[in-house]
Amino acid sequence: MTAVVSAAPLVVERPRRFPARVEATYRRRRRRLEGRLHGRVLDLDRPEARAEVARASVERHVVPSHDTAVSVAQLVRFPDLLAALRALDRLVVPGGELVLVEPCAGPGLGQLVLDTLWAPSPWVSGFHVGRAITPALRCTSFVLHDIERFTMPTLVSPLRHGVEVHAARRPAAAEQEGTPLEATP
Repeated sequence: MTAVVSAAPLVVERPRRFPARVEATYRRRRRRLEGRLHGRVLDLDRPEARAEVARASVERHVVPSHDTAVSVAQLVRFPDLLAALRALDRLVVPGGELVLVEPCAGPGLGQLVLDTLWAPSPWVSGFHVGRAITPALRCTSFVLHDIERFTMPTLVSPLRHGVEVHAARRPAAAEQEGTPLEATP
């Protein structure tokens, strides 16, 4: 008997119920980002945009068609962070931008243990929080321009630490020449 494996990755589409103060922080940061969004925007707040990312993570031929991609605490819906980031890499045009505000892993082993204890709580159950966003981004062709780490006022430890990242996709010429990520302006 052969097992059937789905080609499309799972995307958690249930309502997100983060504490009110955490959601307020994300809304405030989202409003600040609005001015940076330009051109054709892939907004992961929309379920159809998340479905497009899920499809792009498994399809072989994807035509980049977005000037900007934005995620405000939406990458927590993707079990495979690296696959989601690589899909965004494939969907954003060369020279396009990626703007993220996401919960991220806090420092230290103690924080990891504490975050693990929170996993079954209704605040974070089913979502993928506490991940290392910036190292995962370095596995794509996005060049990190601005990284701001911040702390939110919440007792829910996996949501306490966050990161805001502004990145640009390497221009096509740099990709063809094999220019290292650090050397790209």
